[in-house]
Amino acid sequence: MINGCCKGKRLDEAMELFHEISQKGPFPNIVTYNTLMQSMFQLGRVSTACELFRKIFASGQVPNRVTCLILLDGLFKTGNLKEALKFFQAMQNSGLELDSVPYTILIDGLCKAGHIEVAKELFHQLSDNGLKPNVYKYGVMINGLCKEGLPDEAYRLFGCLGAWEIMTVRLIVAVIM
Repeated sequence: MINGCCKGKRLDEAMELFHEISQKGPFPNIVTYNTLMQSMFQLGRVSTACELFRKIFASGQVPNRVTCLILLDGLFKTGNLKEALKFFQAMQNSGLELDSVPYTILIDGLCKAGHIEVAKELFHQLSDNGLKPNVYKYGVMINGLCKEGLPDEAYRLFGCLGAWEIMTVRLIVAVIM
């Protein structure tokens, strides 16, 4: 029911249901929290999304990987750069094994916030951390470079893609067109 309310953008109704089941049971699980947080971020209700994140701990649960990615992405997409960077640092310090997804979110957020130099540095550090950039990461970085008026750098980066990745990009472009 909460998911349906969220899909219908009836967030106040979703929160009423959430509070009701929080008091009566069965208690909300992490998927319910994730659904609510994602919807809150999508509709710009950042403080409610962050409050839900805090409530996860208060309920005795532990946020999972998806929860952390929702928070990181939501903070970036709503313009909360400092909080997003602070949370990313906390993710690194927590011992949580970070794959390429949070780094891609970080690179995308930095590009969109106009911090292209920091994004480029992080992009190039990925391989140092044992995370080979994939087509999606390349696309995020190339897009950021183009939006910052750096088409020559974007073209050079595109040239770093292997034949398989270029075929993938061509396929994506063909499907979109």
